[in-house]
Amino acid sequence: MTELLYRVTEDDRVLGSVDRDTAHREGVLHRSGTVFVRRSDGRLLLQRRSPAKHIFPDRYECSAAFHVTFGESYEQAAARELREETGLSAPVRWLGKFVHHDPPEHQVVAVFESSSDAPVTVDPTEAVGHVWCAPDEVDRILRDAPVTPWLRGGWPLARRQL
Repeated sequence: MTELLYRVTEDDRVLGSVDRDTAHREGVLHRSGTVFVRRSDGRLLLQRRSPAKHIFPDRYECSAAFHVTFGESYEQAAARELREETGLSAPVRWLGKFVHHDPPEHQVVAVFESSSDAPVTVDPTEAVGHVWCAPDEVDRILRDAPVTPWLRGGWPLARRQL
């Protein structure tokens, strides 16, 4: 099944749609996003990507990461993926966005935060586990462990606002 994404410019102006496989194969700039979930004790949820993932396997990443499918908003995509990857249904709040190009991904990445103390249910096709980290622990993971580009780019933006 073809997944259509937004084809965009560096300033996030929509040019049309592009299928996901073409976007990755040809390095087409497209929309994506990430969510940082924070508990009431200030700890943040990070997941460890499955080693079976084709792109950036076995790396730490944000609480949830997503592509924005053509026809949905960043906020809709964030809420959808948060439910799918963690089982959490919680409001999301926009923090900002950045652009990265780490082949095969070339993305405008929207960054969101959410708060929840509910139990997390990790999707085993997406991740092999999760950890709750204090902000300084996230800093250490970024410095010392393999991470996804969207965690590397999104954390500095989120850290300033959380």
